[in-house]
Amino acid sequence: MFKAQADNYFGAAASPPKVPPDPVPVPDRGGTPPTFRGLASWQAEPEVRRRELLLQIEELKGGIPAEVVAMLRRDLEDVSGMLLGRDDPERHWTAQGLRDWLTGARIGAVWQTLHGVERALVMFRSGKDLKGSLDGIVADAKKYLPTHDQSVTQVALWTRVAPKDLDEFRSGVRDLLERTHHASDEFHETARRLRNGMLGITLLTVASVLALLAVQWRVPSVWLIPAPTGFTGSPWMLLAFVMVAGSLGAFITAVPTTIRARSGGLPYRLPIQQGLLKLAIGPLLAVVGVMFVAGGLVAATKAEGVPQLLALAVLFGSAQQALTAFADKSAGDLLASKNTE
Repeated sequence: MFKAQADNYFGAAASPPKVPPDPVPVPDRGGTPPTFRGLASWQAEPEVRRRELLLQIEELKGGIPAEVVAMLRRDLEDVSGMLLGRDDPERHWTAQGLRDWLTGARIGAVWQTLHGVERALVMFRSGKDLKGSLDGIVADAKKYLPTHDQSVTQVALWTRVAPKDLDEFRSGVRDLLERTHHASDEFHETARRLRNGMLGITLLTVASVLALLAVQWRVPSVWLIPAPTGFTGSPWMLLAFVMVAGSLGAFITAVPTTIRARSGGLPYRLPIQQGLLKLAIGPLLAVVGVMFVAGGLVAATKAEGVPQLLALAVLFGSAQQALTAFADKSAGDLLASKNTE
């Protein structure tokens, strides 16, 4: 019977790994747990969940095979190491650390391990214990799964009348958790792709701005922006002034939308990335807009002096809001989908 229960943790197609004769001892977790000092705010939630699972293991260990208890505790110890960076303290400042940040490998590994332990413990919990936690499980499931999902509907009915067959009860709850965890992983992956996409556009835009400045500095004979009346500086200085004015316009229009933006508890800092994207695009739009005016493509507007030119740059820089609206909408739709029923 214990072998069949252990198979539920690893999956039907896989068999449990061989447990060494002398399992690695687990530190005593009695008394008040030490204060958690993480490296980032996202670590707090999985650390709380890890401690809850440790308490569950402690409560259920009388009915769980000793080798399964040792395996689950080792998994939670691995989570602790990943959260605190004990596996490689220097990793956060290396190329591997950057790759982990971009791909979300460490965050994904932490949550996948926690989810695996949670699903494994379901197969050892009593019917009364499971029924008492159904409301929370269903509420979490509704964040990521549609309400018409068969697993959600079935388990929601069990909050009133639980099945008499304990194995059926456990399997149903475990299936719902598995579907919820899979949907949650997909949601986080979508958020990560959106963050990386905005980051890529931001970096390309900043590179384009720096390239324009470098070209203007190296080729002073070609004025990308014709000098207005009263300007006696070099061409690259004029270009830099226009870019700074464009950044000011972008900042003014970015403040309201950035303040209203929600992070949804995600560790990917979408509002910050939205703001950086706006500030990066503003200078480029200012240069392009002023070039249109100088080229006569906007015949109704002229910039005869420096103040008029910079005012135009601020105006065109503020137009970034129309260009970055797609990023704001994508982030808003993503966060709204988390709670869509």
